[in-house]
Amino acid sequence: MKQILGYMEYDFINMKRGVMITVCVFTVISGIFSLKSGIGAVGYMLFGGMIVASTSFAIPPQTVSFPDLAPGSTLQKVIGKYLGSLLIMVLLATLGLAAVVVVRLLGFENGGIDLQLLGTLFGISLCFLAVQNVLLYLLVPVMGVQFVNLIRMVPGFILFFLVMQPTTLEMISHLLTESSSPSLIILGAGFLSLAVGVFLSYLIVRRREGR
Repeated sequence: MKQILGYMEYDFINMKRGVMITVCVFTVISGIFSLKSGIGAVGYMLFGGMIVASTSFAIPPQTVSFPDLAPGSTLQKVIGKYLGSLLIMVLLATLGLAAVVVVRLLGFENGGIDLQLLGTLFGISLCFLAVQNVLLYLLVPVMGVQFVNLIRMVPGFILFFLVMQPTTLEMISHLLTESSSPSLIILGAGFLSLAVGVFLSYLIVRRREGR
């Protein structure tokens, strides 16, 4: 576990400055969204979380990098990167929730947050995150870090436009009312997709290393 946390910390150290600036920008924009839509504000932060999480894949290659020198297995390196991505998603979603609460306290009617809908969107975002990370592991070493910009935008924008469509949110809300504990099922599916993503990413790295 110590090695996993070490790899995660290494990613955070390398992208710290960019993450702080990006998070501040996303939080301000989320606050603007929260004036009208609480779920839209959090959805925007989930979109931002996917972009920030992909930043670790854009770290410039070095002749000898810390992950190559540090003790630990390939699986631990992959888990560390996924765990860091998950923590970033949780952090930005929490900041989005905070923005919604602050705006409501200031007297703006933004609809608040439906916890079932929030859990559903978070589960969906984890599925997108898993797909994004697998694609990054698969394609970045072949096509270069510049390709990160395209991969990090496509899944995030799909999620963003999904959240911003009122008809889509109404349909999801209707499905939630028709089923028992659907948000927990979707949230569980999101975490399961991350586990599958870890496994696939591990296989990709192992094959590339020729093991």
